[in-house]
Amino acid sequence: MVRPRVYRAEGIILRRRNLGEADSIFTVFSGTEGKFEAIAKGVRKARSRMRGHLEPLTRSRVLVAHGRSLDVFTQAETVDSYRRLREDLEASAEAIYCLELVDRFTEEREPLHELYALLVTALSLLEEGGGAAVTRHFELRLLALLGYEPYTEGCVICEGHLEEEATLLSPGAGGLVCRQCHTEAGRGRMISVDVIKLLRFAKRATAPEFMAVRTSLEVAQEMRVAIAELLRYYLDRDPNARRFVEGVRSLDQRGLD
Repeated sequence: MVRPRVYRAEGIILRRRNLGEADSIFTVFSGTEGKFEAIAKGVRKARSRMRGHLEPLTRSRVLVAHGRSLDVFTQAETVDSYRRLREDLEASAEAIYCLELVDRFTEEREPLHELYALLVTALSLLEEGGGAAVTRHFELRLLALLGYEPYTEGCVICEGHLEEEATLLSPGAGGLVCRQCHTEAGRGRMISVDVIKLLRFAKRATAPEFMAVRTSLEVAQEMRVAIAELLRYYLDRDPNARRFVEGVRSLDQRGLD
């Protein structure tokens, strides 16, 4: 079957890198096409019709022509520029972090409709002021959709019942580990009952439902660190944008002092 010369897609622009004096290569995540790269020729010229429609953190509809080595954007229009999100540094940092997670966890040309819908929802909620709770829900649902969801209903090793107490979360074992199985679990982090309940709730909750849960700053911080360790295990590194998020958060906290 001969593939069509051009194709249409809607997607979120994840990142860009400049090429030559006027061209740029953009990485797009689409529900139908998966993650793909294409070049926008002359996009950095002031008179380019695609200028502004292909910026990172933009949801766009594009028309793309197949090329020999790299596909080429021929048309682009903005669906949502997330203007209000861009004007809020903290929300923007959280959004950029979500984009990087998608970029690092996905392979090229692998359609992931549910993950795309999850990302669109997260960006919309961040723009509406949803805050870090949106990101926590996004992280956990991303892990679940890609097959990395931590097991929290019992001990992941012996499948036994867990007491309602601080429990080891072991990324290597794949979830929570009871006291008797600690020696088999490898490295991990002890997490509180409140965090365990949040991890379990996130499995069945929508993002707005998860955002509605009120937690202390201590529990929110513990949750953030625990999920960060899961992500670090699967990526074998911290996402670059995590440092950006933490830097923005520290600036905000200093502003409150």
